[in-house]
Amino acid sequence: MIVSFIILFVYGLTIDLKTALESALEYSPHLKSLKEEMRSFDGKALIYRWYINPSVGVEFGNFGTSKESFGKSPFYRLSYLQPILLYPIGKLSKGVVENEKQAFRLFLEKEKNILLGEVYRTFYEALYKKELLKIAETNLKISDEIYRFVKKLYEFGETTRIELSKAETEQKLAKTEIEIAKAEYKNTLKKLYSLVGKEVEDVEGKLEDIKEIGEIKPEELPHVRLYDYTIESIKRSIELEKLFAKPQLSIEVLTEKVAEIEYGIRFGITTTLPLFYRKEGEILQLMSSANALSYQKEKEIINIKSEYENLMKRYIIIKEEFQRIEDEILPRAKQNLSLAIKSYQLRIITFLELSDTERRYMELLKYRAGILMKAHEEFAKYLTLGGKL
Repeated sequence: MIVSFIILFVYGLTIDLKTALESALEYSPHLKSLKEEMRSFDGKALIYRWYINPSVGVEFGNFGTSKESFGKSPFYRLSYLQPILLYPIGKLSKGVVENEKQAFRLFLEKEKNILLGEVYRTFYEALYKKELLKIAETNLKISDEIYRFVKKLYEFGETTRIELSKAETEQKLAKTEIEIAKAEYKNTLKKLYSLVGKEVEDVEGKLEDIKEIGEIKPEELPHVRLYDYTIESIKRSIELEKLFAKPQLSIEVLTEKVAEIEYGIRFGITTTLPLFYRKEGEILQLMSSANALSYQKEKEIINIKSEYENLMKRYIIIKEEFQRIEDEILPRAKQNLSLAIKSYQLRIITFLELSDTERRYMELLKYRAGILMKAHEEFAKYLTLGGKL
């Protein structure tokens, strides 16, 4: 088992959608950095304590008119000033930070949804490129069969060198198409590797696995709800600024020299007098920010509803087109190709007509794969909005 794990780690692995999504959430450096940043709110909640830090003052020496020397009486006064926490500053400060933390947590959820949408799209892009590779292999297989048949006809003198040359060209083009498809598939696997943090050799799944898009309620999405917490945080900040605009009391204890070897103790109360400025600027800025965020929230909800409705319309059209291809167009195209091959073998149609029928069949297979990829791109957008798998 350990050997198998080492082989998978060194040489890569086959990955399915569930593993890709889980690995991306675990690996993402961006999400890790956001989680570390979220821890900073625990420290931010303690910042309010700066307000209750005391002040200490010590005075030495004496005036020039004093008859006492400095060496005889160097210490003159000691003061201690302690701010009094009369208002619920600590409670409001913690409320501000807690709402900021909740808003940031929802922002983290939003970033997770964006990542899931990107991983989902890249995973199915890899399956799409893998499907194109299969189509190219099918094309080569058909081209090989036609070439071998044309070559036999030429050897028996029943066809021209021109038709043999055309068959050879079709075969070479099919081989080139396979090489291009392989390169594109490998490039997509590298993109997936950058998201999941693991070397990926192959993807496991079906491109035809089209999922149902569920209902989205914009008011419940993380990137909408975070507005509520941000606005609430600003409201708490406004209350906090109003408290700071009130008189702030402090108690002072003073020890002062009153005689040659005697010291006295006095107590006092000091207060700030906010006569000329009562935090009006800060409060006005915060109120404007809260109002702006309310309008932004309304706009976000409208945009999400519009995007979701358009997404659903496109998704329904894509699914209907895929079903039409599966039920009507593809079976008929397969039948036409099979009939064209038999007709050419019976020398009823020309090589040009056979080649044209084969080309249209391959284009239909690519178109079918493209339709499926469009469906998955729309579902990836749904996940980015906050939809669920």
